[in-house]
Amino acid sequence: MNTEYLRKKPKQMRSKLMFDSILEASTRVLEEVSFKKFTTNRVAEVAGISIGSLYQYFPNKQSILIELERIAIDKITANIENLLFDENHTSQDRLFKVIEYFVITDSALYDNPFTVNTEYSVQKNKIKKSLDFFLKSNNFIDKNSDDFLADYIVMLVSGMGSKLGKRNDIKNLDPWIQITFNSVLLSISSYQKAV
Repeated sequence: MNTEYLRKKPKQMRSKLMFDSILEASTRVLEEVSFKKFTTNRVAEVAGISIGSLYQYFPNKQSILIELERIAIDKITANIENLLFDENHTSQDRLFKVIEYFVITDSALYDNPFTVNTEYSVQKNKIKKSLDFFLKSNNFIDKNSDDFLADYIVMLVSGMGSKLGKRNDIKNLDPWIQITFNSVLLSISSYQKAV
């Protein structure tokens, strides 16, 4: 985990509680105001701490936003892996749920104009590896295949999420999720015929 944007990392329990309190307050502030109006002073006020205490951990508002994004991306990755390996659904249903979740969450990441998370590519690679294992273990592709198809699918779905996230005129993602899912199924079918 890259945390160069933090001034200091919490080590003791009291510090961890304050750190978490700052992040919780930041989330509450973001629910009230836009990114442009997000301030460290408001976060400190909502957290019930001094601005100096906040600055012990976060040198500026961007560092808070980066940490919130890092946490969100970690959760997205964990949720995608949980959806992929949920045995209560068919493999095709799981694949649809992953695509639906990935498109919705990936498109939401583009709402944040301040952060560029360097760990996102690491997490997408982790998703690719999980997807590759899923495709092989559910006989979508041969167990000896390379990870090309998984890489392609992650790029396709992530690309769709990023494009949708940058469009303010698209409110209903359902048709785009279905198109993406159909494209993935077509890609799998084409891949199976090609090898």
